[in-house]
Amino acid sequence: MSRLRHLLLQLLACVGAWVFIAPAQHLAAWAVLQGLLAALLAIVLRQPGWQRLAHGLFVPAAVAMRQAGIPPGWYLLALLLTLALGRNALVERVPLYRSGRRVADRLAGLLAADAALLEAGCGDGRLALQLARLRPDLRLRALENAVGSWLLAWLRWLRAGRPARLAVGCRSFWKEDWGSYDAIYVFLSPEPMPKVWRKFLSEGRPGSLLISNTFEVPDIQPDERIPLGGPLQKELLIWRHPNGSQ
Repeated sequence: MSRLRHLLLQLLACVGAWVFIAPAQHLAAWAVLQGLLAALLAIVLRQPGWQRLAHGLFVPAAVAMRQAGIPPGWYLLALLLTLALGRNALVERVPLYRSGRRVADRLAGLLAADAALLEAGCGDGRLALQLARLRPDLRLRALENAVGSWLLAWLRWLRAGRPARLAVGCRSFWKEDWGSYDAIYVFLSPEPMPKVWRKFLSEGRPGSLLISNTFEVPDIQPDERIPLGGPLQKELLIWRHPNGSQ
């Protein structure tokens, strides 16, 4: 349903721009006006900032590339790279985020000795490798189902000397049994957080932790908040199983 809404927004902006400028005669000017209208509609509909930017740039960028005469093969390559790195942004509305170094420092001080941690959606593996260096006693599993991001994480793992207590897997963390871990770390988006909470309640072992970077579980207050001090990565929110199960 959300994909249809995005498509309708773009089409409405196309028609709105056509009222003032004929695209067949002034394509570049029409594309700029279409982008402005699309961004305005996204603001009116209270869509997130990155979606406003995407709507505003989509048609102008497509027209600019068409007029630049770029060979078609580059478009295919761009599409494949987008799918490889940003698959989850399209499928689950989870952009590719990279956890900052401060997150690794906070987690290193938070987790108990020999704890088992699942990073559910590890991106390029930066956080998992930082934790492996800071806390070699931890048992870490980093899962990523976007092939391009997983490949970057795997190459990082190789370059780091294949840390024995860190496993990097290419599969969905939704299919993983969370009952095998002392803590689950996620840095996703608001969209999947209710599903994350349900899985944590259903599979998490008593006393285990759900740790979310910045994004909250709706209507469930965390047991602890650890400030991160960043404009985008604001805090770690921590729930202890089975808090909030009522």
